Amino acid sequence: MASKETFSLEIITPVGKLVESRASYLSASGAEGEFGVLPGHIDFLTTLQPGEIMYEDDEGKHYLAVGWGYAEVKSDSVIVLADSAETPDMINIERAEEDKEHWVNEIANLPQEDGEVFVCRKKLQRAQIRIDLYNRTKGK
Repeated sequence: MASKETFSLEIITPVGKLVESRASYLSASGAEGEFGVLPGHIDFLTTLQPGEIMYEDDEGKHYLAVGWGYAEVKSDSVIVLADSAETPDMINIERAEEDKEHWVNEIANLPQEDGEVFVCRKKLQRAQIRIDLYNRTKGK
């Protein structure tokens, strides 16, 4: 049986390397929207939006909630530098729900023309991504 084509995948955060694997597929939220990567993909560099990364390797599919960052895609590798990334097992769901409630209240108490609303909405989005990933993968 022929082995599946793969590329080198590294996902790195400020606290260290979270993922180092040989992947056959990756999807993520980039600046221009969702993108997918297969081995042999054309080279590109993009910013990442808060969202999910899914990658597939010999062990199956893996999901991460990620914050802002960058992805460098080459034909034989993908390197992701993210300000934060969590597997479903790393997500503290109670904390994520508290964060969501906090940011909803912050937004409600700010004048909508206040520039801080944009920052609060991004933090709310990150909390919601973490909650959604946890609930989807942990069977809630």
